[in-house]
Amino acid sequence: MKAIYSLNGEIHTEYDISQIEKVYQQKPKLIWIDIFLENHELTFEETKLLTESFKFHEMSLEDCLFPQYYPKIEEFENYVFGAVHGIQLKPNYFREFDESVYELNFFVGQGFIATVHIEELFFLESLFEKAKSRPQIEFKNLEIVLYRIFDKVASSYEFTLEKIDDKLEELEDDILEDPETEIMEEILDTKKVIFAIRKTAESQQLVYAYFTRDMNALISKEYFVYFRDIHTQCAGLNQAITMRSQTVMGLLEVYMSSVTVKLTEVMKVLTIIATVLLPVLIISGYYGMNVKFPEYEFFGESGTWYFAIALMAVVIGALLVYFKKKKWF
Repeated sequence: MKAIYSLNGEIHTEYDISQIEKVYQQKPKLIWIDIFLENHELTFEETKLLTESFKFHEMSLEDCLFPQYYPKIEEFENYVFGAVHGIQLKPNYFREFDESVYELNFFVGQGFIATVHIEELFFLESLFEKAKSRPQIEFKNLEIVLYRIFDKVASSYEFTLEKIDDKLEELEDDILEDPETEIMEEILDTKKVIFAIRKTAESQQLVYAYFTRDMNALISKEYFVYFRDIHTQCAGLNQAITMRSQTVMGLLEVYMSSVTVKLTEVMKVLTIIATVLLPVLIISGYYGMNVKFPEYEFFGESGTWYFAIALMAVVIGALLVYFKKKKWF
């Protein structure tokens, strides 16, 4: 647990739970507490601080311990509890994308913000440091801090979509060059990632829409535009995700078409070979019979053999010339 707060016009940070409790009792202008549940559980001191000092409901804390991976917004007497979801890409995320999706729980009330998460979120650390170094801008009021957090969560989808765009371009080049079986697996993995993003992102607007309401007592009217921007950004993301979904389906169709074309080319070559060799089989079968052919009288026994070979060559050459003229190869 760590906290940054504004008290008597000065910005301070605190990492000791007992001191955070004393600070909150002094009613700072604004305090932001961040809790990283490394072991997926709250300590006794953390639970006491949140339930007794901040008066958070035990059901809200239970939601923090057992993420549902579905957006949520609930109003309580002295605070609003919510859960939003973002993406922090892990290695090999195209095959194990579910591990890259995180849940960020938050408590917002008059003069305080508390964020709770079971994964280490690097962007929160960055925002925390910015609030320390530039408090006049980054820690000006509750609305700014909350907006910065939401903006980072929503922007994580855009970064992921950029990665997917790069992957789609790579797959498109590979398909046109040589549609191998491995490419099919990569397309299906990408399709799975896009559908997972779509499933997660579509419902996030529910949470952000709450902070755009005119009757919201936590957000000043002048800052509604900030949260409307987040809401609009999510709507645009859903459209972008739908477009990527259509693109990957198109790639799948292109792959199947490329495989079909490649198979057709192979079958055409095999058919030409079989057709060219068919006269050879007929001629060799004809002259392979144990009878005396009329050609023996003209060419003799050894000359007939050369005649048969020459006949095979002429027929094969004639067929190849005919196929070339028809542009069959």
